[in-house]
Amino acid sequence: MNGLPDSPLISAALSSLTDHPLLKPGDRVVAAMSGGVDSSVMAALLHRAGFEVIGVSMQLFDKTKGGNTPETEGKCCTLDDFQDARRVAHEMGFPHYVVDFEERFRNTVIDAFVEGYLSGETPSPCIRCNQHVKFKTLLERADALGAAFVATGHYARITHDDTGFHLLRAADPAKDQSYFLFSHTQETLACTLFPLADLTKPQVRQLGRDLGLHLAEKAESQEICFVTQNRYDTYIEEAGRAPDVGAGPICHIDGRVLGSHEGYWRYTVGQRKGLGVAFPTPLYVLRVERESNTVWVGDDADLFGSEMMVQELSWCGNAPANPLPCSAKIRSRGLEVEAIVMPLPGKKAKVAFAEPQRAIAPGQAVVFYRDEEVLGGGWISGS
Repeated sequence: MNGLPDSPLISAALSSLTDHPLLKPGDRVVAAMSGGVDSSVMAALLHRAGFEVIGVSMQLFDKTKGGNTPETEGKCCTLDDFQDARRVAHEMGFPHYVVDFEERFRNTVIDAFVEGYLSGETPSPCIRCNQHVKFKTLLERADALGAAFVATGHYARITHDDTGFHLLRAADPAKDQSYFLFSHTQETLACTLFPLADLTKPQVRQLGRDLGLHLAEKAESQEICFVTQNRYDTYIEEAGRAPDVGAGPICHIDGRVLGSHEGYWRYTVGQRKGLGVAFPTPLYVLRVERESNTVWVGDDADLFGSEMMVQELSWCGNAPANPLPCSAKIRSRGLEVEAIVMPLPGKKAKVAFAEPQRAIAPGQAVVFYRDEEVLGGGWISGS
């Protein structure tokens, strides 16, 4: 293993790769490097294990401000992050490139993010990025570089048996990112590697120290990478995309007009703060209507629903032809609940929950599980 010191942590990190039916010693692997601890440790491990690693950092949007300014502090993929990634590659001895994915990112992630809010939805850009950029586009670039595999620092597991490849939760429940990866297919799972699958975050940091990486203590990135000030409405305004709809009514579910707002797109399902109306009990946003520029509110109990519609379904294996019993969750840190997925034409489905779910928000993702395995998922289109 190329002089790699014997270590239980390293063995655990590489154990998820040893049984891969297609991966061979010395294979060329494109390592997606954001400049954070996870992706840097992942790339360093693969290199030290003897794979031919090509480090790639993805330029996703304009970072002309540079550095860790107040607007970029705590976000991924800044210019400083790219410098960290390049330094790791240089210290370990493998090549590193920054590739321009700005157009694809704008067309598939940013535009969908803005249009989602303008449609009264609550978008999930990180999943869209995984779906359309971090895997689809990166796999295309890997193929052009003669690499059969892409590796990332995600915390999730990929296994294989006679039925095919399977996407599973990470060994560490606190870091599991399988929810964000539901759009993987058999084709993409076959050429994707997750070397951190069996590790915890403290173990990854320790590996960073053992490998001598300068960023072993680097803080994790937070929030949406391209949204400044952590306010999506400000971002939409600054981008010149805010609709000229003017003030509209805030209506109670019983039909009463309680007040007014300055644009429906500033509100999301489940929101409580910032409504600006007086009421004897707490109010929550239940629904946002683009056509009438109306924000509907009600009690917390009104947020619960037992059914929803899903579109753009994606399955890690074969799509079910009949109603599918499974467990499902509608947010990354939410609890799973028993559900039945009833397939419909056009990659759509109706989902019925065994118990009501709070704040089912159009534009968010629902992911289906069976025990530890991700079966697939889709985008909530209504309740």
